[in-house]
Amino acid sequence: MIKRISWIDIAIVILFILAVYFILTRIFGHSATDITISVTLFTLVGGLLYKLNREFGEFKMITMNSFNNLKDDINEIKNKLYKK
Repeated sequence: MIKRISWIDIAIVILFILAVYFILTRIFGHSATDITISVTLFTLVGGLLYKLNREFGEFKMITMNSFNNLKDDINEIKNKLYKK
């Protein structure tokens, strides 16, 4: 089964690489400024939170559907028990 890579995954990887690059250039005394590093890190964290929020929303829907199925199964068992 092939998993498709979304645009947010690609953006997060690119932002991570940029953040590491900017931090290294800052450490070794080259051109990265504090604002550049801050913007990159905040954008990276925002992308991670967006991805986690979507995955949490999917998990929430799956959980709600599972509980609804469980409720239906329990009601079906109750109906079969009380019919006798």
